[in-house]
Amino acid sequence: MYTVFVRGIEFYGYHGVPAEERHIGHRYRVDLELHVDGTADETDRISDTVDYSAVSRIVTRVGADETAHTVERLARIMGERVLQEHPTVASLWISVAKPMPPSPIIADEAGVELEMARA
Repeated sequence: MYTVFVRGIEFYGYHGVPAEERHIGHRYRVDLELHVDGTADETDRISDTVDYSAVSRIVTRVGADETAHTVERLARIMGERVLQEHPTVASLWISVAKPMPPSPIIADEAGVELEMARA
């Protein structure tokens, strides 16, 4: 077992509690750690691991095509899709952040971290 990570995946999506936020949209940033039950460290074959490019495309597709009120739900949908489409991923950690969130606070970013494992 080893960990494959991707940091700083960005997309523009339409998520949030206020209707205006879901209409105007916002930029999001995702970091992933994928705990892989693979053998690419021995075989050097992409088929024996997880393709982080394909996983990144899942994240950006979900982020752009789905809608969620909370980043918690958005992270859950992303994680579920990764686990569904990539059987070598045994578990994952995902962070979904909204840089400079439109709220009455001033913050660099706000978001959620979520851990998921295959049942």
